[in-house]
Amino acid sequence: MRRRSRLLRLALGSSLGLVGCGSSGLETRPPAEDVLDSAGEQGPVGIERLDPAWSLPDEETAVTITGHGFSGNVVVEFGRAAVNASVVDDATLIVTAPAAGIETVVDVTVTTDAGTATLADGFTWAYEEPVDTGGGDTGDMSGAGKVGGLVQFQLLQIACPSCLNYTSDLQVVATAGLHAATERSWLGWLPAKGTCVSNPAPSPASADFLDAGSSLWFEYGPDDHPEVSVELRPDASGVYSRDGLSADDFVRTAGYRVEVEGGSDVPAFSVSEAFFTPDSISELTPAEMLYTEPRQAFSAVIRSSRADFTWGSSGSSAAFAVVVDVYHPNTGAFLGELFCLDSDSGSLRIPVSELSGYPDGGLLVIGMYRYATADFTRPDDGSTVETLVTFGVLGTGVLAH
Repeated sequence: MRRRSRLLRLALGSSLGLVGCGSSGLETRPPAEDVLDSAGEQGPVGIERLDPAWSLPDEETAVTITGHGFSGNVVVEFGRAAVNASVVDDATLIVTAPAAGIETVVDVTVTTDAGTATLADGFTWAYEEPVDTGGGDTGDMSGAGKVGGLVQFQLLQIACPSCLNYTSDLQVVATAGLHAATERSWLGWLPAKGTCVSNPAPSPASADFLDAGSSLWFEYGPDDHPEVSVELRPDASGVYSRDGLSADDFVRTAGYRVEVEGGSDVPAFSVSEAFFTPDSISELTPAEMLYTEPRQAFSAVIRSSRADFTWGSSGSSAAFAVVVDVYHPNTGAFLGELFCLDSDSGSLRIPVSELSGYPDGGLLVIGMYRYATADFTRPDDGSTVETLVTFGVLGTGVLAH
């Protein structure tokens, strides 16, 4: 393939907006039109409340949805994941919220024969019960229980860089942004564990970033003499980034400190063990996807009927993703992207239905990523800064039916 994959172009062509490559879509462009919260409208279908409205990330939870218009064919979605719904009566549904595997917030949508209602940010997965801020931003409210930023750190090993128009087989990128506290999550686009989503479209939690000074650092080691100190600088929009880093900057299974210089909007602060890096990936199969010579690239045959991927698992992370970009076998035109998320168990199979719609012989760019998701608290306003750290390997393959 004589052009860079869409997945890599989005991830590393700039320091922002990693999609398939383990990110949440931190971008400087304004967000797409916000999801309309139709929950309280007096239309034919409405959502009044969820009880409970949160769950631990690794647990399935029975949830009662109260509202109106719940009759006929009823479909309930938590973010992009459809869940089974039991209709108690016209005003009551009982569903099971899936285990997301990460801390995140999603919209809840109920669709019936009569119409659709969406409760924006209706359900939360968290390790502690979210603080009820009473809803609505006043401008003076504490950020507790809301999201005030995103930190991303990624190492990506590329098996055949020349196949994708890259000059290096290693890409290490650091990105961060701080913003006014919001109810939205940067990570809400991620599918629940054990599911796949086609052509994911991350929606930024904010497009307006705060001045936190001229530098922000990711550091590992003692405060006075850190072993690693990665300095990020802001662009015109206020997003801090640094690319072209080395493998030594990304220490495996390490806790990193975030240091903020302080600016006109955010005072200086330091948070120890703000995020942790996952271990590396080893013993990948199919091994052919890691061929490094262009003449051997696209040798790994990925069968839609049995698309199995395995990896060595020394230690584990919050989740593991297999991301497949599909290109036309003759023209090289981009056809679509598939993002599958599961536990870091050492194996993952893509469902038959997900690849069967693409042409036989389709060229594949395959990414396998260890995900480590967490968060830390901003000392200045108590908001949560979400963190997403990935160790990834990128290879090639060909689709067979």
